[in-house]
Amino acid sequence: MVQTPRREPPRSRPLLVTKLQPPVSREQTVARERLVQRLRRGPGVKLTVVAAPAGSGKTTLLGMWRDAESEARPIAWLTLDEGDNDPVVLWSHVLGALRRINPEIGRSVPVFGNASRVVDVVVPELVNDLAEQDDVVLILDDFHRLSSGAARDSIGWLIEHAPSTFHLMLGTRSEPGLPLGAMRAHGELLELRAAELAFTADEADALLNGRLDLRLERADVDLLVERIEGWPAGIYLAGLSLAGVTDRHAFVSGFGGTSRHVVDFLGSEVLDTHEPDTQSLMLRSSILERLSGPLCDAVVESHDSAHRLAQLAQTNLFLLPLDEESGWYRFHHLFAQLLRVELEHREPGVTEALHRRAFEWYRSQGFLDEAIRHAQQAGAYTEAIEMVAGVWLPTASSGRDSTVLAWLDGFPPDLSSTDPSLLLMRAWMSSRAGDREGASTALALLGGVRWPPDRRLPDGSGSLEASLATLRAAFPWGDVESAYTNAERAIELVPVDSLLRSEASRSLAVAHYFGGEPEAADRWFEATVATGLRDERWLATASALAYRSLIAGERGQFDEQLLLAEEAADLADEHGLGEIRGEVHVAVGVALEARGEVEDALPCFERAVAVLRSRQPLDFALALLHQARVLQATDRREASAAAIAEAATTIESCPDAGILSRRLVERERAKVAHPRDPDLSGRELVVLRMLRGPLSERDIGRELYLSHNTIHSHTKSIYRKLGVSSRRQAVLRAHALHLL
Repeated sequence: MVQTPRREPPRSRPLLVTKLQPPVSREQTVARERLVQRLRRGPGVKLTVVAAPAGSGKTTLLGMWRDAESEARPIAWLTLDEGDNDPVVLWSHVLGALRRINPEIGRSVPVFGNASRVVDVVVPELVNDLAEQDDVVLILDDFHRLSSGAARDSIGWLIEHAPSTFHLMLGTRSEPGLPLGAMRAHGELLELRAAELAFTADEADALLNGRLDLRLERADVDLLVERIEGWPAGIYLAGLSLAGVTDRHAFVSGFGGTSRHVVDFLGSEVLDTHEPDTQSLMLRSSILERLSGPLCDAVVESHDSAHRLAQLAQTNLFLLPLDEESGWYRFHHLFAQLLRVELEHREPGVTEALHRRAFEWYRSQGFLDEAIRHAQQAGAYTEAIEMVAGVWLPTASSGRDSTVLAWLDGFPPDLSSTDPSLLLMRAWMSSRAGDREGASTALALLGGVRWPPDRRLPDGSGSLEASLATLRAAFPWGDVESAYTNAERAIELVPVDSLLRSEASRSLAVAHYFGGEPEAADRWFEATVATGLRDERWLATASALAYRSLIAGERGQFDEQLLLAEEAADLADEHGLGEIRGEVHVAVGVALEARGEVEDALPCFERAVAVLRSRQPLDFALALLHQARVLQATDRREASAAAIAEAATTIESCPDAGILSRRLVERERAKVAHPRDPDLSGRELVVLRMLRGPLSERDIGRELYLSHNTIHSHTKSIYRKLGVSSRRQAVLRAHALHLL
C-alpha cells in the first residue's frame, strides 16, 4: 500500500507588510489643505468615506491627512486587495496594521483560522482591546476591492460596535456597501465625494506650473480644468503630455479633456518620453498588482528592473513606492489600466506569456496564492489545477474556505464543469460551506466524467469511490442511515495511512452516535483521535474529542467528560479551529452544565448554534436541544421554546435523524411538564445539578463562591420543593421531572 505523501501547509498568503505602508510623500504632490481640513472629524463621527472614481486622488489625500495628523494620534494604514475578501486574510492584515502603531492592540485576540471565528470572536475581542485605547485611526484604502459579503459585513460589525475613540476611514471607488443611511442621519458619517476631490484652478496651477514647471498662462490652466472637469489624474496626464509640446496654448485649446482623449495621448506623449526598454518595463509590468526588481526581471526578461523602477518612482507620480526600503511598488490603478490597454494595442496576445512568467516566479518563491492567479490568467490551467489540488485541503483545514473557493472560481466555466479534480474539490468545499445544491451539482457532473488513471486524487483518498464515500459520510444532510452505509464503505476503501482516514473513521463514529450506539461510536472516535494526531488532522481530532466528552457525560463519567471537553477546546484554540467545529462548544457547554455552571454554559451553546447553523442539520439540531435544556433551566423559557421549535423544524427536515427524534420528544415533554415542576430558583437549579456529582455541600460552596450555610439552605429548600428527604432521592426526582 502506497503511503500518501504528507503535504506541508501552503505559504499562500503571508502577511504583506507593503500593504501596511501609507503612500510615500512625493515632490510633485500638490498640497490640498482645504480637503485635509474637511477630513478633520467633528465630535460623534465614527466613519469617514472618501468615495470617488479612479484618478481622483483619494489615496494621496488620505496620505496627506495621515501625515498632518500622525503626531496627534496613532494612525494605521492598510491597502486592500482581492485576497482580503477572505475574512481570515483581511483581519490578519488589519491586526498587523494596528499592531504596527501599538503592539498592545490585539494582544488578547485569540488565534483564528476561519471566517466564522473572525466574526464571532476576533472582531469582538479587538473591539474590547480598542475600548482600552485612546484615539486610534484605521485607514482602509481601496475598500472597493472587498466584494464578498462576509468581509464587508465584518467591517460593518466593527463600525457598529467600535468605541468612540476609534475612527475608521475608507478610500473607495464605489459605494462601500455599508449601512451609511443611519450613520448619516445620526451625524456619525463624514463623506467626501468626487465633486469635492476635483482640482480647483489654483490646485491645478500649483501642479502644472509649480510642480511640473510648464509655465502655462492662467487662462490655459482654467480652460484645462474646465475641460477635464477637475479630474486630478487627467490633469496630471495632460501635464505630462504638455511637457513635450512647444505650442502649449494650442494644445490646451484643442484638448478634448475626456478619458478617451487621455488614453490617446498616453502612447504618443507619455510613454514616448522614455527609452524603449523603460517603455517595455512599464507596459509589460502593468499586469502585476505589485512590482519589484526581481519580479520584473523575470516577467520582462530584463536584468536592471530595480534600478529603473527606482528612477521611475522619482519622476512618475503614477508609480508609487509601497515602502521606503523593500523595493516594492505599484502603479496607480488607473495608470495600470491605461498601460494594459496600450500593451494589448502594441503587443497583441503577449499578456499570457507575461502572466506565465509571473506565475513561475511566484511559484518559485512559494507565494502560491499569486502563482495560482497568474497561472489562471496565463491559461496554464493544468499547472493551476495541480497547485490548487496540492494545497486546497490544508488551506481549507486552516479555515480559509473563501480562499479555496476563489481559486476554484478562477477557472473558466467549461473547465470547472468537466475537470474531475475541480469537480471533486468543489463538491467538498460546497459541502463544507453548507451549499447542498452546489455540492449536488458538482457530484452530478462528476458522475459524467472519467477519472484519468494517471491523476492522483486531490484528497489523498486512493480512489474516487473512496473519496465519494467519505464525502457522503461526512456530509449526510440529516440522513443517519446513509451516513452509516457510506462511512462503512469509506473505512473499507480509504487506506489506513491516508490523510482522509481520520475523516472516514470520524464519520462512522458520528453515524454510530446518532444511530444510538454510543459504545461503538466511542471506539471509532478513539481511533479517530489516534489517527488524527498522527496525521495532524486537527479538525477531525477536535471533533472526536468533543463527541467522546458527550458520550462520557451520558455515561455519568463527569470527570472524564470535563477532561475530554477541555482537551478538545485546547486543541481547537491552539490551531484556531473553534469556529469550524461547533461541536467543541457543545461539549464544553454540556460539561459546564454537568458541573452546575449553567450560566457559563449558555455562551458556549450560543456560539455552537451560530457556528453550526449553516452546517450539517444533525449537529445543528443537537446543539439546539442542549441549548434549549439550559435555557429552560435558567428560566429563559421563551428562548428555550424557540430553540426547541427550531430544532423540531430541523429534525423534521432530516430523512433519518436517528436518536434526535426521540430526544426532541423528550425535550417537548419536559417543556410541557415544566410549568407543573417545583418552583426552583435559578440558584437552586444550579445546586441541584451539582448534587448529582461527588462534591460535598461544603465543596459545592467553594465551587460557587458561597458559604456552606447558604448551600445547606438551598439544599433543604430543594428537598422540600421536590418532596424528598435525601440527595439521591432529589436527583432521581429531578430526572423524573426532566429537570436534569
